[in-house]
Amino acid sequence: MDNELLLLISVLSFLVIIASCDLQKDIDVELPPYESELVLECYLEPGQPYRLLLSESQDYFNSSTDNPLIQNATVVITHQGVMDTLPNGAFFDFVFNKFYNFQSQKIVPFNYYEDFSISIMDDRGRALTGTTQIIEPVEVDSMILQFNTTDTAALVLSYFVDPPEEDNWYRRQLHVGETIDGGRLDQDFITDDNLETDDGQFVFGSAFDYTFGDTLYTTLYHIDEPYFNFLQSVFDAINANGNPFATPAQIRSNVEGGIGIFTGLSYDRDTLIVQ
Repeated sequence: MDNELLLLISVLSFLVIIASCDLQKDIDVELPPYESELVLECYLEPGQPYRLLLSESQDYFNSSTDNPLIQNATVVITHQGVMDTLPNGAFFDFVFNKFYNFQSQKIVPFNYYEDFSISIMDDRGRALTGTTQIIEPVEVDSMILQFNTTDTAALVLSYFVDPPEEDNWYRRQLHVGETIDGGRLDQDFITDDNLETDDGQFVFGSAFDYTFGDTLYTTLYHIDEPYFNFLQSVFDAINANGNPFATPAQIRSNVEGGIGIFTGLSYDRDTLIVQ
């Protein structure tokens, strides 16, 4: 028997012995107590009431999928020196199937130039603050259909012009259905203005997914950079959920003393029927 064969037999024997050993050992890791934080979602939409959802974060290993709502808190939104305290309750937006637990009777003004601020204090002494503005909407110029070679399916191109000499960020949604609230959301993404053409024009397209009679809704949100960063982190967290190879995503908030978003919500919308 030559030396190479003897070496191979020795290595295989060693591996068999190692494999037969019980090398598994349970290790208990003692985690520090989790400190929950206030979680805010507040979108200031001109023409709609001041309203928001206030909850608190919970331990990652908690079996519940929903954050507990905060009911006992003082919530104040200030604009132009006028303070408005939002009552607690149960408020539903049946158009977009949204729920809020704080809402005022005061309507958000169409003011694109002055700050809005928020101050929240709950019954445990936790404080959350934030400041934002509502950005003037950018108009959707047009929606144009292009049919395939058999004229049986169409794609839609949505055009708008990016305001020059400033940095801008956008969220685009495309719905299809008889009504936007009851329709199907086909596209929902964010972008900065680095994709514009030389004349500042933007175009968003779709696949050949639409047939005669479909009603299409393009919604263009003109958003600020903090909201863009927040949405990007939320999308990253959703994509990373359950993926062992994804990098954990931390939510990028624009509030102090908690997690979440306090921002204006301005948009323009156009509608087109495939015919």
